[in-house]
Amino acid sequence: MPWKNGGGTTLELAVEPPGASLESGFRWRLSSAEVGVSGPFSPFPGLERWLLLLEGEGFDLDFGPRGRVRLTEPLAPVRFSGDWPATATLVGGPCTDFNLMVDPRCCHARVESFRLASPRTLSRPADSALLVFVAGGTVHVPEADLHLGRRHLLRVEDGPDRLQLIPGYGGAALVVVELRKI
Repeated sequence: MPWKNGGGTTLELAVEPPGASLESGFRWRLSSAEVGVSGPFSPFPGLERWLLLLEGEGFDLDFGPRGRVRLTEPLAPVRFSGDWPATATLVGGPCTDFNLMVDPRCCHARVESFRLASPRTLSRPADSALLVFVAGGTVHVPEADLHLGRRHLLRVEDGPDRLQLIPGYGGAALVVVELRKI
């Protein structure tokens, strides 16, 4: 979907509850955006935001009186309030980001990114959702009998409380999001 300001497009990866929209509200929303030009972020009052760079040279984020952050390292999470005014200035050309928005009245989010070079087991706490996004490479998940490729997303809510992740040849780059209901 195009942004309101015309500066890029967003691909919604997952939302809770299913079918929720920006207008109706949501508990959380996971998306990836193509940032084509520098410009202001849309405000999302009351929401907590997590942003990670997937591709490109990145951008500088200006939060006005709350400071600045340079988002140029791939998969390094930046957390900020959707209440804050934010303007992005591209460092080079267009880039792609990964965006999580959470309503902190409904759930708590934990975001982790890492390079997977050997098998690793993830635990999913009770009453939580676990989202595994493959930013690069491939991953085998034996418990689900799945092979995930680049830009695939696995959502686990009702299922095993432990997931083994086995990287494909050359490893994988992952973003793992844990969303716990409040």
